[in-house]
Amino acid sequence: MALGLIVKTGRILTAKLLLGQAVDGITHCAIGDGDASFTDPQNPPAPDIGQTGLRNERARKRNYKRTFLKEDAEGALLVNGVRYLETGEETNTIGVFFRFDEAEANGITIREYGVFGGDVQYTASVTGDLAMSGVFHQDTNPTGEVLHPGYLYEVKNIPDFNKISDTRVELVGIIKI
Repeated sequence: MALGLIVKTGRILTAKLLLGQAVDGITHCAIGDGDASFTDPQNPPAPDIGQTGLRNERARKRNYKRTFLKEDAEGALLVNGVRYLETGEETNTIGVFFRFDEAEANGITIREYGVFGGDVQYTASVTGDLAMSGVFHQDTNPTGEVLHPGYLYEVKNIPDFNKISDTRVELVGIIKI
């Protein structure tokens, strides 16, 4: 499967972190069902380097773990044909782990996902790690639970995947520096 695209705002987030500015690294993953350009369920359109968010965000979840990884033939984590092992030693590879549990984000046809960092903020009505209905906007999306989306770091468009109640979706962002 093709790799995701690190977009311009992802590069800005990286630059801010390297300059030592007080922003959070990658903290959230959003899933969405795309827009009118997603016409072929098996062949999604390519993401755009200028994207600052998903084309139609439906749900967003905070990571549950961030850790250093190293490649290891016996590693339990398999991503794109490469096995990784979590490690306490500092490496140039990190993993950021996200999980949409069985009771979360059901009824969504996932066509796109992205990872975000910076100053992500939910509306005051959200009390947990999950926000639904995308980015809040008074006029165009008053039910959205994401008050500030933060910086989109990486985006990926995928063939249609239907999230239903007996399915847990686990997404792991692997970042090699």
